[in-house]
Amino acid sequence: MTVPTDPPARRRPVLRPVEVVRIEDPGPRLRRVTFGGSNLQGFGPARPGAHIKLFFAEMPADWRPEPGQPRPPARTYTPRSFDAARNELVVEFVRHGAGMASDWAENAQLGDRITVAGPGGGHDFEPGLRRLVILADESALPAAGMIIDAVPADCHVTLVAEVVDAADQILPSQRLVDSMHWLHRLPTNAQPGSLLLDAARSIQIDDSAQWWVACEAVAMRAIKAHLTGERGLDRNRLISRGYWKQGATDHPDHDTGE
Repeated sequence: MTVPTDPPARRRPVLRPVEVVRIEDPGPRLRRVTFGGSNLQGFGPARPGAHIKLFFAEMPADWRPEPGQPRPPARTYTPRSFDAARNELVVEFVRHGAGMASDWAENAQLGDRITVAGPGGGHDFEPGLRRLVILADESALPAAGMIIDAVPADCHVTLVAEVVDAADQILPSQRLVDSMHWLHRLPTNAQPGSLLLDAARSIQIDDSAQWWVACEAVAMRAIKAHLTGERGLDRNRLISRGYWKQGATDHPDHDTGE
């Protein structure tokens, strides 16, 4: 007779209450918030393209996710950089209009407190990588910056970035890429991700290249289908993420387009 067993308990996330120590606006639709505090000791290091959860509610220290139970309001973001010596974590928010996280960032003030969990996820890129192609919209540029910082110094990086207009042309990394292309939706009122799809159709497929595609979820699927189905790109050479979905709220951060 098989004895029923309880499902394994979910791993309790490390909850880190932090406070806002710095706010910067590199562009009209980007807000860079630096969080600090001793609770960040031991955070990371985050893998390139990793994510964190930001909780917009008071959190008990022993909270953990339970199946079927409501979860506190939270959103997924990229830990753009972390300074272990200063215990400071930088997160970049796209100011895209009404929304729980964007409203919070719009009204954030020094000393405001929030809870961070993570980091998790991210990718390991092969040490001998020689070419990387990144297709990203503004929601994915912080993660793209992490990845550009992490790949080998002699890796040839092509970055194609889709944003609203020229005011959003903010380089995601201080490291200069070998090929940079900015695509602007506003002049033609293009649908999110459609310009990235057009770009994907024109980029030469190199069997040695790694591709990283992250943007609106429907567009991401179309780009993935084109690259792997129509162009024959090896699926093992492609990492794809749907960072958000048009018309949806809190789109799951684990959307890989499968």
